[in-house]
Amino acid sequence: MVESQRNPWKQMCFLPLSPSLPLPLTDSGRRGQGTVPPVSGFRCDSFRFRLIWVCLLLLLVGGPAFASLSPEIRVVGPPELENIAVQVGRLAQEDFTEVLNLTGRLGFSEPITVVLMPEGSPLAEEMPRWVAGYARGDRRTVVLFPARVPSYPDRNLRTLLRHEVAHVLVWEAAGGRAVPRWLNEGIATVAAREWGLEDRARYAAAVIGSGPRSTRQLDRAFRGSASEARRAYALSAGFVRFLQTEYGVLMPARILDGLAEGLDLERAFLEASGVDLRRAERRFFKDQALWNTWVPFLTSTAALWMAVTILALVAIARRQARNRTMYEMWDEEEDWMSDHDEEDQGQQLN
Repeated sequence: MVESQRNPWKQMCFLPLSPSLPLPLTDSGRRGQGTVPPVSGFRCDSFRFRLIWVCLLLLLVGGPAFASLSPEIRVVGPPELENIAVQVGRLAQEDFTEVLNLTGRLGFSEPITVVLMPEGSPLAEEMPRWVAGYARGDRRTVVLFPARVPSYPDRNLRTLLRHEVAHVLVWEAAGGRAVPRWLNEGIATVAAREWGLEDRARYAAAVIGSGPRSTRQLDRAFRGSASEARRAYALSAGFVRFLQTEYGVLMPARILDGLAEGLDLERAFLEASGVDLRRAERRFFKDQALWNTWVPFLTSTAALWMAVTILALVAIARRQARNRTMYEMWDEEEDWMSDHDEEDQGQQLN
């Protein structure tokens, strides 16, 4: 196994990896709520003033040395995937602010190992075909199967990398405690990509159809077939976006912060939002289904062009059907004329 030559970081050996899919992932988020208690015990205001300036100086000078908006990665893979390793190294230099915000992290302080696995490898054979990658937050390791991209919800290598890096941050934010699969995958999916037409279509089909109707059912759907898992990805991402819209963009980070403090999911959700999780589920799966799926989709430009395309195809099909009928009538007339011509010639010979 070789490391990308373009990668500026040191070579790292393989870590023992478990073939199981990652579930818990997080990092210690910040609530962003409450006020800082006043400093007490200082009789000299000038001392307090100097203390504040020292803290600000440490944040400005020392902060970047310990946290970065881009992850430091160590890419490991076989020689045939060297070009992919170079791409991964470049993609890791992009700004991951959105991923950090979703998990409540201030930055990346430790390196992440990215292992590239080719198709046909023993690990790839053990993974379902729809799995394009997975993460081990406790080992800060991401395993990617580049040959399986694109595979929903990962459109390309960039979204796949961000998705799996988000899993590592989720594990850190939760302090290594268990994170529900719907929350874990919902955060990673939202962090990796924008909410596009494909997401809306999958979300609409999942909500309107016979899909999951609670977060517990979502967790079970991830263990189902490939189609059930894709539906669960779309619904989990939709639910996370719903929580951000209703309770603030830091809602996912606040839930992870509660989990890191040892709270169970229901209590962490209640403290982060002020409402019960089951109540939020009912609003999302019932009240929000129509207005957040079909209405925006049907009024979008894409839906308009889709309708125009369908009408054009219907018109073409009907025109072709009329042409076939006309050609058949002409063939029948020609056959009739040829039969009569043969009869006339026979009468003339007689």
